[in-house]
Order: sequence, then C-alpha cells, then structure tokens
Amino acid sequence: MRQIYVRRYIKEFADVMRGKTSLEAYLARNYPSLFKIDRGKVIRWKGIPLLSDAFHEIELLELIILNEIYSIPECRVEKEDVVFDVGAHLGFFTFSAIMSGAARVYAFEPNPFAFDILKKHTELWKVNADVFNLALYSEETSLELFIPSNPVESISTVLKDRKRTVLEKHRYGKSVLVNATTLDRFVERNNVERVDFIKIDAEGAEREIIKGAKETIKKFKPRMAIAAYHLPDDKKVIPELVLSIRDDYKYRLVNKGEEDLFFF
Repeated sequence: MRQIYVRRYIKEFADVMRGKTSLEAYLARNYPSLFKIDRGKVIRWKGIPLLSDAFHEIELLELIILNEIYSIPECRVEKEDVVFDVGAHLGFFTFSAIMSGAARVYAFEPNPFAFDILKKHTELWKVNADVFNLALYSEETSLELFIPSNPVESISTVLKDRKRTVLEKHRYGKSVLVNATTLDRFVERNNVERVDFIKIDAEGAEREIIKGAKETIKKFKPRMAIAAYHLPDDKKVIPELVLSIRDDYKYRLVNKGEEDLFFF
C-alpha cells in the first residue's frame, strides 16, 4: 500500500515539473495538514484548469475525466453528438464530453451552490455548453433539494427518505426549493433537433428523470449512461423502465469506480 502512495506522489510531482499541475494543488493534495488553497483561485490538475473551490472533488474529476467512468466502447460520446448532462455538478462530464468531440452539451444542475461553480467552469474552459440551474424530473413542479453540509459536494438529493440508500451516511445542512421540468418538455420548448447521448447521475432521482424523457427516448434512442447505485433496486428497476419505453436497447452494468448502466 505504501508503494502505491509513493508512486502516486512521484507521478503527481512529475506533473508539477511539467507544468500540468499547480504546485499548490500538489501540496494541498498530499500534505493537507500543512497546505491549504485559497478559494476562488484558478489552479491546474493534470492539465485541467479548475477553480480551487472544486479541489475537494479531485478524485471525482479523475474518475469522470481521466478514467471516463461514463464511457464504454459500445456507449460513449461521439464526435458532433448533442449531449445532455443531467446532474452536471461541477461540470466534469460536460468537459469530458466536449473533449470527446460533442457539438453541444446541455448541462443541468439544480444545486445553486454547485451551479455557480459549474457556470464559472464552463466559462473558464470556453466550452460549447448551455448550463441550467434546473432539475429534470418526471413532471414540471417545485422540488425540495437537500443540500449537504459541504454545499458543493456531489450528493445533493430530492430523496426525503434516505434510509437503506448510499446517501444515508451523509449529513445534510439545509434544503432549497428548486424548479423542475421534464427532459421531454425541455427538448420540445428549445427545439432540440436531436439527442445523441444522455448521462444521468442524480442521487436517487434517475428513474423519475427517465419517466420525463419517455418521448425523447422513443424518438431518438440516445445512448445513455445512468447511475445505478443510489437505490437498492436500481439495477433491476432502471433497465425495466428503459426497456418498457424501447425494447430494442441493449445494456450493460459496468463498475469503473461506481456502478453505472449503459444503454445502446
């Protein structure tokens, strides 16, 4: 185990020497008791610029951008795709999709604290993304969104009862009311001519979002990467729901750091 950490330190310091990683980010990652990063600064991590406010999610950045957890050979973002990033959080998948050649990304993040960083990140990265401080759901409504103690952590949720879910161990400090629409109505109102890829990671709201995307799925048969680990029966219910809309999908359950269902 110690050898693993030593190798990581060496690789990360090599990135510092090559100018791919900020020295202060390296020090804060590996010696957190001695070094901190001020908020609001632009830093670099493995060649990716980001706000220091997102530094606590470095491991998530690596999973999404470097390990491509929402991509498998049969189901990935292709060149010129129109992509929906549902549960965009700080924008890491939006960035990954653009780097993979997506023509346009529609990114949705209902947590206002995370959305602020998402918006700043898309401006920093100069990517072709439209960002919305909006929830997607099974109907147009207002939802109570529960915000974690660290308000930009990636676990804000609309689930009131979190017992027996992966979220029950987390602490939530407050809640906010957020506006919600359906993916179908968004597509219709904004004259979106095609949808090629949908990624959904919404802390337990995945099946409600799918219900609100029924017509889009019927019409376009987009490739989809959907988180399947928040609720105990996700791995059973989500495929049943998708196949009830279109029975010509194939799907795979893959674990590249988290369990996700891929539909193609």
